[in-house]
Amino acid sequence: MGIVKLAMKGALGSCVVFTFFDVVGYPAQVNGNSMQPTLEGGSAKWYKRDFVWLSTWDLYKCSPGTILSFISPRDPYAVHIKRVTAVENQIVTPVSHPDWKTDIPKSHYWMEGDNPENRNDSNIYGPVSASLVKGRATHIIWPPSRWQRLQK
Repeated sequence: MGIVKLAMKGALGSCVVFTFFDVVGYPAQVNGNSMQPTLEGGSAKWYKRDFVWLSTWDLYKCSPGTILSFISPRDPYAVHIKRVTAVENQIVTPVSHPDWKTDIPKSHYWMEGDNPENRNDSNIYGPVSASLVKGRATHIIWPPSRWQRLQK
């Protein structure tokens, strides 16, 4: 009977953790250097990269300056983290095509990395649908020397 109780407690604990991560938020590692200097993810050693807290609360009320994690519009297996620079009904001029004007459609965001030398963002793949958003980066939680709240 002790094994059954232990299994039930383990199952309940797993459900609580899964629900917390799904509803409240979860930690995520930053990979790549497109968000430098705000977020560090270019080191080959995992423990030197930033880990951020991705909040899953209120994802659809984002404004320019918000840092979001989202599924890449070009690769459904890749997750990107970028800064919102424009929201629906705003007009943007892509860096790669200064003579073009792009109107951001309803429920879409224009996402750009902070590092102009390493771009893989909306300047390449266009506006990002809000349905691809996974979380909003609110804090750097690792390494301890970089603990901070991420401001807009």
